[in-house]
Amino acid sequence: MRHVFINILLFAACLCGFLFVKNSGEFSRNLSHLIEQTTEPNYESIPLKTQVGQLFAIGHWPNIPLEETTRRVHELQLGGVIVMAAPETVTDIQTWTQTWQASSSIPLLISIDQEGGLVSRLRGSEYDQTAQPDIATTEEAYEVAQGRAVELQALGINTNYAPVLDLSVLPDSFMYGRVFRDPDAIAVLGNAMVRGYKDGGVAAVPKHFPGHPDTRDDSHITLPRLDLTIEEYVSHTQPFTDSISDGNIQILMTAHVLVPALDSDFPATVSPIVLRDLRDRIGYGGVILTDDLAMQAISDTWTHEEAAILALRAGADMIMLAAEPEHIDTTVAAVLAAVESGELPRERVWEAYSRVMEVKGNIDN
Repeated sequence: MRHVFINILLFAACLCGFLFVKNSGEFSRNLSHLIEQTTEPNYESIPLKTQVGQLFAIGHWPNIPLEETTRRVHELQLGGVIVMAAPETVTDIQTWTQTWQASSSIPLLISIDQEGGLVSRLRGSEYDQTAQPDIATTEEAYEVAQGRAVELQALGINTNYAPVLDLSVLPDSFMYGRVFRDPDAIAVLGNAMVRGYKDGGVAAVPKHFPGHPDTRDDSHITLPRLDLTIEEYVSHTQPFTDSISDGNIQILMTAHVLVPALDSDFPATVSPIVLRDLRDRIGYGGVILTDDLAMQAISDTWTHEEAAILALRAGADMIMLAAEPEHIDTTVAAVLAAVESGELPRERVWEAYSRVMEVKGNIDN
């Protein structure tokens, strides 16, 4: 009953208120054909294994054999790979990305966390290290993002998990070192970076909706709580609302945070109420990507397999298994079994797959 009341309040508030290089002809034809297929009402037009595989992105570390990640990409028909750390010779990333793309019949989203500053997988002096707290103007935001996109594109990376849109003003908070300093400029600066990345040939992935609390709580090791009223929650998520209204965000990453005022049982990543609020009140229509399911905010309560099913049922479109990619085989198998048993509706998988394919088509353009 409380959830129904909250949904009514949210509804009332609503009323008031690719590839990184030139693709080969074969890749382009395959992608175009699959995108056309997503408009068909027949869920059997694309194999279920393909649909499910495209909903996953796994991490790759330098100590993981290239052939192992390549096998996973090929056999499971995965949608993406995340470069988790740079090898000793950074240009070896080009070999990685080319090998992965060649192993996949559908172009991959190859991504990285290259925010600049504290979170930068590429640390060399040849890569721009400008951090978000040091960016104060839209001109600088655009230029930094565009330049960074060119750097990433040269390595075969077509997606960057940035910019950070979380609101944080307390210096001892978990997110403080990674955010824009002016709370009133988050959306403006974030949108400038999204456009810069896009013009540089890379898809930006703003994060982490609905925003972490302004505390020391780190979702890698605990489940942070957003103890806000609904009115405060609307204000807290305003940077995301304003950024999404710009219309350029294709992929948005969730935060593993609990919002008791909306859902006292499930963190945002696996909460149907929070993700429905993102769709209905805020009006976001692109891909919802989970943060890494290996983070303890999630893994302390659910297995990777359970969390993936919960996230997809809640409305997420793409699942990240970054730190522990060894779980991908069993997780994909669990999702397939959930669809076949009816636990996860086939329509939900098709919807998510269609969004992922649409994004890949846009990046390809």
